Amino acid sequence: MAREHITDGPNAGWTRWRRDPDGRFASLLGDFYFREGETSGVECKMETDRRHSNGLGYIHGGFIMSFIDMAMFAFIFRQLENHAAVTLSCATDFLSAGIVGKPIEATGEILKETGKMLFVRGLVTQDGENVASFTGTMRKIARPGLTLGAGATERPRSTRVD
Repeated sequence: MAREHITDGPNAGWTRWRRDPDGRFASLLGDFYFREGETSGVECKMETDRRHSNGLGYIHGGFIMSFIDMAMFAFIFRQLENHAAVTLSCATDFLSAGIVGKPIEATGEILKETGKMLFVRGLVTQDGENVASFTGTMRKIARPGLTLGAGATERPRSTRVD
């Protein structure tokens, strides 16, 4: 994903992750924004629209979980200068429905970092209402060598969680 620091307009001071439409999952979700938190940790946000809704007209839980996964990577992006990472686990508690057409926000932090593991927690809100809470475990890995536009062709050799 391309990372772009925004210097003007309503999102000044935020960094945007954008994936040009290329058929990958993240390009279907929309632009994702994050910045250092005002007190600590990282703040994230995304706009929502009809494509993010479920059959009842609220924000789809799968979209919220995808947003959470992206937020967890925003929480750890500084730890990944020389690595990639994968999500090993994400526990999510849905606390209220999200309203389509209003942005959702997430705040969170790294609880612990070991040599290869990162443990994070966070909260998704909308208009000051708690929508979901979450904890996650991420594992640092070597960046796979991919050709342009290709996906991985085999699983990583090391599947150990040490």
